[in-house]
Order: sequence, then C-alpha cells, then structure tokens
Amino acid sequence: MGIVRNQTLRGTAWSYLGALLGFVNIILLSPKIFSTGEIGVVQLLMSLATMLAQFSSLGFINVINRLFPWFRDNREKHNGFLGLAMIITLAGFILALVFLKFYSPYFERANMERSPLITEYSYYLPALLLITLLFNLLDNYNKVLYDAVLGTFLKEFLFRVLNFGLICLFWFGVIDFSGYLFGYVISQGVPLIIIFISLLVRGEISLKVKPAYINHGLRKEIFFLSLFGILTGFSSIILTTLDKVFINRYLGENEVGIYAIATYFAVLIALPGRSVAKISIPFLAESWKNDDLDTIYDLYKRSSINQYAIGLLIFTGLVVNLDNIFRLLPEAYGNSGGVIIMVGLGYLISIIAGINGIILSTSTLYRYQTWLMFILVALFVGTSMIFIPLYGINGAALATMISNIIYNMLGVVVAGRKFGIWPFSTGHLKMSLVAVVAGLAGFVLPQMSLVTDILLRSLLVMVVYTVGLYYWRLSDDVNNLIDLLAGRFRGRS
Repeated sequence: MGIVRNQTLRGTAWSYLGALLGFVNIILLSPKIFSTGEIGVVQLLMSLATMLAQFSSLGFINVINRLFPWFRDNREKHNGFLGLAMIITLAGFILALVFLKFYSPYFERANMERSPLITEYSYYLPALLLITLLFNLLDNYNKVLYDAVLGTFLKEFLFRVLNFGLICLFWFGVIDFSGYLFGYVISQGVPLIIIFISLLVRGEISLKVKPAYINHGLRKEIFFLSLFGILTGFSSIILTTLDKVFINRYLGENEVGIYAIATYFAVLIALPGRSVAKISIPFLAESWKNDDLDTIYDLYKRSSINQYAIGLLIFTGLVVNLDNIFRLLPEAYGNSGGVIIMVGLGYLISIIAGINGIILSTSTLYRYQTWLMFILVALFVGTSMIFIPLYGINGAALATMISNIIYNMLGVVVAGRKFGIWPFSTGHLKMSLVAVVAGLAGFVLPQMSLVTDILLRSLLVMVVYTVGLYYWRLSDDVNNLIDLLAGRFRGRS
C-alpha cells in the first residue's frame, strides 16, 4: 500500500498548499476587495455548476470507480472505455442545456430583486458546467489509472494561483468584476486542458468505442450503476453546495458570501480525506473484484484513524484561534463563528467514517448509497427549511452538521452489519482526550498581537497534540512519518 501512502501525502501536501493560497485569496484579499454579493455570485455559480454536473454526468463516475477493472487493458486502450464515457457525458450535457433553457427564465425572475448579480452573470453557467463535467470525467479516469495527484495539483493549487493573479488584476483596477468573472471561467478550464494533454502524451486518450466488448451482464451493470450513480454521486457534494443555494433563496447572495468565507476554514478539516478517497478508489475496486476483504478492512481502519488525527488537530487549532480569525476578517463576518464550529464538527464526524462511502460505492452494495442519499437529502432540506429562517447562516450550518453526522454514521452501520468491518478503535477516544488537553493549553495563553498570537497559540496546540499522539502510538503512520522527518532533520544537522 506504499502507493496509497505516497500519493496521499503528495495529494494532501498540494491540498494544503492550495488551502494556504486559498486563505490569501478568500480570507485576506476577497473580503477587502469584493463586496459580499460579488463573493456570493462566484460561489453560487460554482455551486450550481457542480450540482448540475453531478446529475448531467448521468452517474457514469460511479461506473468508472466500480467497473474500470473489468475494462483495464493497456494494449486494447481499455476496450473503448473513455470513448463510452465521453459519449454519455456529452449526452448528459445536452440534457442539462435543455433543462437550463426552460429553467433560466424562472431562475432570473426569482432572483431579480434579492440576488441581481447572479441574474446578470448566469450566462456563464453552461460554460462552467461543461468544464466541470469534462474535468471530473478525465480526473476520475486518470485516478483509476493510479494517478490521483495530478488532478489535486491542478484543481487545488494551480487554479488558485491563477485566481490569485485575477484578484490582483481586479484589485489594481486592470479589470472590472465582469473581466474577473470571465477570467475565472477561463482559469477553471486550464486544469482541464492540462490533464487532457497529460493523458494524451501518456497514450491514454482513445475515443474509439467497442460495443461488442460490453456483454449483456456488463451492460446491465453499467445501466444500474449509472442510474444509482446519478443520485449517489450527488451525496458527495450536497453538503458543500446545496447550503449556498438555500441561503440564497432565504437570505440573498450577500449572506452566501459571508457563509462561504466562514465555511472555508471548516473545509480544511476534510482535505486529507479527499486525497485518501481519490487514491483508494482503484485499489478498493480491484480488491472487491478479487474478493480481498482484508485489504479493504486495512484501508478502512487506516483512513479513519489517520484522517481523524489530522482533522482533529486542525479543528482544535480553529477553535482556539476563533478570535484571531475574526480579527482578520471585516466586521460583516463577525457573527459567523457558529458556522465554523458546526460545519467543522460535521466534517470531523465524516472523516471518522474514513473511506466508508467509497467502500460502499465500489461494492455490490452501491444501491445502499442511494437510500442513504435519500435520507441525506430529506434531512438537509427539512432542517434547512426549519433552521435557516430561524437562525440565518448559523441555521444552515446546523442543518449541514446534523445531516453530515447522521448520513456518515448510517454508512458506517451499513458497512459494519453487511461486511463485519468497523473503523473505530480506542485510539479515537485517546486522540479526543489529547485534543482536549491541547485545546486547553491553547486557551491558557493571553492574547497578543495578531501574527504572534496565531503563531504561538497554534504552535503550542500542535506540540502538545503531536507529543500526545506519538507517546500513545495512536497512529502507526503518524509515528512513522514523525520518525522519518526526525531522522532527516538529524541527518542534516
């Protein structure tokens, strides 16, 4: 499993470098340069494009993740798999265009007064949708070819470099907001072009289709995987997109902007899990094909404890630095502390579940993901309609947290009951205790100047937490990484 560990570390590194740059873009620059409405329209356009892409992909991402091992053959160009995927994806895009043609007039009327900017710039939605669809397709195809790092680098880091340049151009008056949005759409397309060229150079682009290869059994499996994938794929992004749509409906695009900035901090908790999930998919699919439950169980346990180790440290750091966060942000964002904590807790629970969702979606129980998704949608829509009118953006965060926790724990129960595998151990409890001690140590420090306070408070929490994890040997992978880094440091000194 060395490739899983190595690509996870590399993917996580790019994710956090991108998060650091995103911190500059979204936290330090955007609130001071853009209005909350301008921030909201960008977030809303991407949320709508992402949600539409999940449906208009016609569930074929699910087919890639589960069935590619049955097509894998380098000499035969994987038996026409990419060509089949491209045809289905473009068919889904055409269906989405038809939907937008009839839905756009209603959408514009509904948002004319409350969210005028989204009405003005909604014509960018088809382009963003097409870019998102094709990038998701090629990134997932590249991932099952055992390269999960390139897509992470392009989307998490390179795009943010380009966005930083656009923000600077807007800041210095070189472009107006219309020019910024146009550049933003172009920047979304750059990762798509690069990943296509990478696959082309490696000889992995072939648009030929081989209908004869797809026998009756395989064709039936593709149909049902796609059918259930239309809904199950939506579950992976529902809690990061639908909340903004509901906030826009009830509160307007200004509150979407505030909410988006606040949730950015909480998303940091989930970054390691995304890298683990991406690289685990091809190995899980091969393991299910070979009926290798031991490998699946090992990946499951490691993903849970390692993600929790990193996510818990980040969550603790956010909690002890909450005052510092709002010293960085303009006054308009001052009431969003509850958003950071509640959304962060939801993500923390989801990473305890490890790669549970990937295990179910690549197994013969992929249909269970659909039923869990129905529960998730019902929970989220119901709680959002109750809590957002009552508590505003904090109500959206509460709805997100409740839905996330119930959805992930139900998934854990399904995998436990059906396969006899559970991700939990006493290590999770000990980690939680270590985090409490580290958090208390962080709160003890008196308030200092902003930069000094952030650095010293965060450093103290990290040292106490890391020492506790290492002493109790709560994660072999974390201990091995610390030993490796310590050995390299001693070797250089």
